[in-house]
Amino acid sequence: MGSPPATSPHDDGQAASRPSRSPGLAARLRSYFRPGTPSSPLERRLLLKIDFFILTFCCLSYFLNYLDRTALSNAYVSGMKESLSFRGNQLNQINTCFTIGYVLGQIPSNLSLHYVAPRVFFPGMMVLWAGLTMVTAAARRPGDIMAIRFFQGVAESTTFVGTHYILGSWYTEQELGKRSGVFTASGLAGTMIGGFVQSGIHASMDGLRGLAGWRWLFIIDGIITLPVAIYGFLLFPDTPKTTRAPYLSGEERELAVRRMEGPMIEEPERPSNETLVPEVPPSPSASRAEASAKPVDDKPDSQSRPEPSPPTSASDTNPSSNLDHHLHHHPSMSASGTAKTEHSLTPTHPFSLPFARSLFSSYHFPSFILLWILAGETESFSSNALLSLYLKSHPSNPSNPSNPSPSNPSPPVPPVQKYTIAQLNNYPTGVPAVGIVSTLFFAFITDLYPRHRSIVGYFIGMIGILTPSLILAAQKGHFGDPAGSKATGVVMAMYYLAGSVYACQATFFAWANDAMTRDGKEPVFRGVVLAGMNLGNNAVNAWWSIVFYGAAMAPWFERGMWAMIGTSIALAAWTAFLSSMEKRSRRRRERELKEREETRRIPGGDAAVGPSTRDEKGKRVDDV
Repeated sequence: MGSPPATSPHDDGQAASRPSRSPGLAARLRSYFRPGTPSSPLERRLLLKIDFFILTFCCLSYFLNYLDRTALSNAYVSGMKESLSFRGNQLNQINTCFTIGYVLGQIPSNLSLHYVAPRVFFPGMMVLWAGLTMVTAAARRPGDIMAIRFFQGVAESTTFVGTHYILGSWYTEQELGKRSGVFTASGLAGTMIGGFVQSGIHASMDGLRGLAGWRWLFIIDGIITLPVAIYGFLLFPDTPKTTRAPYLSGEERELAVRRMEGPMIEEPERPSNETLVPEVPPSPSASRAEASAKPVDDKPDSQSRPEPSPPTSASDTNPSSNLDHHLHHHPSMSASGTAKTEHSLTPTHPFSLPFARSLFSSYHFPSFILLWILAGETESFSSNALLSLYLKSHPSNPSNPSNPSPSNPSPPVPPVQKYTIAQLNNYPTGVPAVGIVSTLFFAFITDLYPRHRSIVGYFIGMIGILTPSLILAAQKGHFGDPAGSKATGVVMAMYYLAGSVYACQATFFAWANDAMTRDGKEPVFRGVVLAGMNLGNNAVNAWWSIVFYGAAMAPWFERGMWAMIGTSIALAAWTAFLSSMEKRSRRRRERELKEREETRRIPGGDAAVGPSTRDEKGKRVDDV
């Protein structure tokens, strides 16, 4: 038997028919830090360009997204609570209004990316949420902010899931984790810097032109969002099949498409006169790409391929020239060269019955949605700003301010507070700082070993059990006086450590993207599943924060601590189940590719087996 054919640079060794030693750590590190493959300067150029233009816009957008979101909690502890006479859990109710809008906008926003160019849709939504952020400065009562935040949730629902859809459209399995990590870290940076921004504004602008410092925060956050929106409108590259970016050459655009379709449709070299019946019916988009691709042969076969124009000597050895032959009739370009939308390239309509059947019959849809519902709630300590609320309602305060009443609508701030406004804004910035380090670390590890993204689920499960357990212990006096410095140090350390669970954002969405791309799912399928993941989490979070983490439950949130322990145990268990499902799907695909390889070694390919030995799904009838 001859040696197995060499694998593609992006194959990751998934075909069982191509066994090879797993690359060592040094090789993985070289591949990780050097974009593209050593033999493809074209691919390196492409990656450098899309890294710059996609990541700069998406990261700046997400940074500002979170800066706008965290402005609310920063303003709350910086005078807004007293200015607008907040009562009880009204802060949580405002967050719930935002979440409801966010949930309702998830799937429509992601589907809109198939009908409206992302370079138009993303910036348009940014302008909308920037305007709503500035309008918040004019609020006179909590009800005003509830209405504003609802529509702001709709506008901001485009960013997180839409970006993961875009990243999954441009980057391969080995490249996706660290890009997702950088993107997630940019949002955490917005959370972290928001505290310092509010401290600076309160110190320098409080009372300027008759406006409180917290009102200036919303105005400034909205203004700085607008230039990024303009940048995205001018230079964002859309998706590989629809891009019209002026900085990408024709060869680079074609390579961008081929990189993503290659692992699903490319097979080892085979004689062009062999027939192959695929075990899994390929998607129509893949079929079109196969029809336009020319077989690569060791032997000339003038009958099986059209006669090409005489190549120059340079194109004989230039891989990009061969690429031009593979994708000469690019499906994203019309006769006039105008790029189409993703909708015009998607053979399956997202509102059709066949699409719904494929969605609900696949393990990806329910499994990854439940994964993110559980994982998202393990972020509750950080997403609900519990450390800020703990410090503002610290047990050592002589008497925490009572809730406003009709007879006393705006009670004065207690004369003695343990922490100043600057401290209330600055101390919690350590939580997203830990999240940034954790996110980038696990993005690094899981990109080196992309088949082991599930380890993050187990890590978060352990953190989610440890941190609330020690906070409960501090409340019960196991570290001395609950208001003492030792207990306070333990509680703050646990909230900081809890920030590490943010690693699940980048890793779990990269995991979902990987699994669906590997199984050959269409872009619209990926878009709906990714949106469904965030929709499911936020639908639960709309009431979860009120039930378990209401502002009136500060400083200890005892009910929420027990909820965190239960959620973390469930997450670890579900991670194990989903990991086994993914491995089963991968083994099935590897087995199918192995059967294809065995079939190719029979003269005449599958014709030797005969069409009657396969059922309508492409499986052999004699398979057990």
